[in-house]
Amino acid sequence: MTELPPPEARTKCHSYRSAMTTSRVTHAVPQLRVISTAAVDDPPTSGLATTAGTKARLDQLAAELDLLEMVPFSNTEAAFAPALALERRARALGAGDLQRRAQLVQADVLDRKGKHTAAGQLIKEINDWAEERGQKHLLARSHRLLAMFFDSMGDMPSAWTHAVRAVELVDDTMSDRLRADHLFGLGIALVRTGAWDAARERYRTALQLAEGLDDVHLRLKLLNNLAWLEREAGDAHRSMEIARRMESFAANHHVELDAACLDTIAHAQLMLGKYVEAERTLRPIIEDTDLTSRDSEGVAEALRTAASAQRLQGHTGSAQATLDRCARFCEERGIGLIRVEALQEQAQLYAEQGDYERAYQQYIDFHDADAALRAAEREANARTLQAVFETTEARREGERFRELALRDALTGLRNRRFVENDLNARLVRAVEENDSFSVALVDLDHFKLVNDSYSHATGDQVLCRVADILAAATAESGWTARMGGEEFLLVFPGDAIDEAVARCDEVRQAVESFPWASISPGLTLTVSIGVTELQAGRTSQSALLGQADRNLYAAKYSGRNRVASDLA
Repeated sequence: MTELPPPEARTKCHSYRSAMTTSRVTHAVPQLRVISTAAVDDPPTSGLATTAGTKARLDQLAAELDLLEMVPFSNTEAAFAPALALERRARALGAGDLQRRAQLVQADVLDRKGKHTAAGQLIKEINDWAEERGQKHLLARSHRLLAMFFDSMGDMPSAWTHAVRAVELVDDTMSDRLRADHLFGLGIALVRTGAWDAARERYRTALQLAEGLDDVHLRLKLLNNLAWLEREAGDAHRSMEIARRMESFAANHHVELDAACLDTIAHAQLMLGKYVEAERTLRPIIEDTDLTSRDSEGVAEALRTAASAQRLQGHTGSAQATLDRCARFCEERGIGLIRVEALQEQAQLYAEQGDYERAYQQYIDFHDADAALRAAEREANARTLQAVFETTEARREGERFRELALRDALTGLRNRRFVENDLNARLVRAVEENDSFSVALVDLDHFKLVNDSYSHATGDQVLCRVADILAAATAESGWTARMGGEEFLLVFPGDAIDEAVARCDEVRQAVESFPWASISPGLTLTVSIGVTELQAGRTSQSALLGQADRNLYAAKYSGRNRVASDLA
């Protein structure tokens, strides 16, 4: 099955922080299924299983699984073959619970490698098996992995529910390493929802447990994610303080920080305006002439951050070279998310060099690519959930994800993809039934100046408010779509052109009179609108939108802040 791994929200250092890949997985997914024979499900109570030798082997097997379950994120592939071997040993000994623990390790590797369907199916089966038999350890671990699975699907409520359950099931009989890992998982779920204080508490408790262990990688992972939490919460000084603790800890244990950890430090430095220091922090990545030998984790992000640090120092040539390396690395590794985010950095770099036309076009390209990536992600998630759960509820959830794929990620309006799928069919019906049908293209006047003068974040707020106004105008009849950038489509089924023009002029006035200064002092905004209607010789989508676009151009050419139509 071909799958598209989604972007997992940005936690750090061998945790869940993997960049999205847009490459297709074409090799076969291992078919790992729970074996439900009685001989395996229920260990024998006599014979070989009761001997002292067998008990010793079972104890040894359990101890090996304890270690394998906590393999660092960067080494997950190394855990797969040993997990297969342990599964075979457990099956031979008739230890159903240990067999499934070994299978969970395999599922963990599959999920982290983007093979979400195979992983999700296996984890769900094992979770059900453990629930039926009251296998507490296995149930706790399967809930922990279900939290990771739903996190990778972008379903934060489900991820949080399973993360909470994973912590609730941990008791004093389980190791401090496992308890720390489960608290860490809950902390990540809380970060996703912006519950900073609750997340800090879980991270810090996990860190206290880890401090009593000889586990350098676990402590680095926790420190790195705690530093990133503070960065997300907006406390650059606290983020920097924790990042320095991480640096010192790594140095004391003779561990070289990886790209993800260096990126955390550099981000804190950027927030504090320490651009030179941020670039210096990332020198091991910038000066590495053989990035192909590195694991993907954090490298693309570090290059993008380095380009920002160089640009902010005014070193545009170096920034461009670093950004080009980032793009090449993303292409080679199939890292779609960072490649898209690099487009935004490229737009800022063009603006820094005074090439505002290219900056504007690059920013449009960024938004279009971002929307396409998110749509592809949602479709992949819908297919995965359908395959994993195969229930009525999952099918409904799959439909919800598919619906989201037809909506613009920023404004929530229908997107161009929806228009291409839907508009022609509506036009055919209107022609067959001899109904009126009008459309309008809306464009924000001088929107580039909003981004240049007030920031792209302000521009995004403006787009969202305009979207609200347009959606309200079509709420009772018709619908609104964002076509890309600052252009929107209004669809008025059943309206003749004079009715549509009147409704569009109300929209124009609503935008002009909106209190834009409440978003940013001095901000004003108007729109230009081109309206047309279905008529003989103009019945296709392309013909209708082409005429609306020509009318929009006429409105712009005539001075903007007006409605132009076939009537004038």
